[in-house]
Parts: sequence; C-alpha cells; structure tokens
Amino acid sequence: MLPKILDLAGGLDIFHANAGAYIGGDVLDGNPDEWDRVLNLNVNAAFRSVHAVLPHMVAQKSGDIIFTSSIAGIVPVVWEPIYTASKFAVQAFVHTTRRQLAKHGVRVGAVAPGPVVTALLDDWPKAKMDEALASGSLMQPKEVADAVLFMLTRPRNVTIRDLVILPNSVDL
Repeated sequence: MLPKILDLAGGLDIFHANAGAYIGGDVLDGNPDEWDRVLNLNVNAAFRSVHAVLPHMVAQKSGDIIFTSSIAGIVPVVWEPIYTASKFAVQAFVHTTRRQLAKHGVRVGAVAPGPVVTALLDDWPKAKMDEALASGSLMQPKEVADAVLFMLTRPRNVTIRDLVILPNSVDL
C-alpha cells in the first residue's frame, strides 16, 4: 500500500499501527491455533507494517510511528496471558525501535489504554458491560484518539515514550 499512499498523498508523516485481536482465558484451556492468529496480527503484522514504512521515514528524516498497545503490555493481566504477551512484545518493539530511529528524526511511541469500548469487548456479558460503563471503568474510543492526537502534536523536541491512559475509576 505504501507506493499508492506516496503517490496519492506525496508522503507519509504518520503511521499508526492500530490492528489488534483479543483472546482471554486459561492457557490450559486455550487453543494454540487461536493464539497464532492473535500473535500474528498483534505482533507480526504490526512489526511488518512498520518495517514497510521505515525506509520512507528515514529518508525524509522525520515521521511519527504510534502503536496502539494496552495497559496489558505494562502490567500482566492474569486472565489474558496471550493478549498480554502480545502487548508486552509491542512495548519491547516500541522502546527498542524508538532508540534506533531517534537519530533519523523518526519518533516512535505507544498509547497504552485500559479497557476501551470496542469490538474487542463484544464477548462481554451485557450486565458486565453495563456495570463497567456505569462505574466509569471503561474508556470511550475518543479518549484514546485524544491521547494519540496529543502525542502527534507535541513539539518535536519533546519525547513521550508511552502514554498510559486509564479509566476514571482506576486509582494508582
């Protein structure tokens, strides 16, 4: 897709690696084929897509790459070991790639939200969803979008490695 983007837009300044799939549950009961699907999308597809845009951004000596990660990539979530592992991989890639690309003027960061009302929560029971929405423990997609916009509009000399955003009801 990159050649088409460059042809239509004349350049690429921002790349948002925002693909993801979710799987939770006990490892004992898990399906390794489903794990492969989640890991291939959350890890391999994200890394490969970034690799595809890097030559262009390095050549132009600027650009922003932002990953949608998760708080699960920072704090292990016991009921979602495969998803958590995929987001830990994303966090490791973000931080090592950021250090490699800084000398080329390319910024790399991650937004790491808590639970967000998206299709990833479609399997939640309605009662659990209603309770979480009422208590403020779920975030709306706009809150994540606002965090991404903040990261992209900060001055070039300001580095934000991760922006962890949690629902209002979470106390640290």
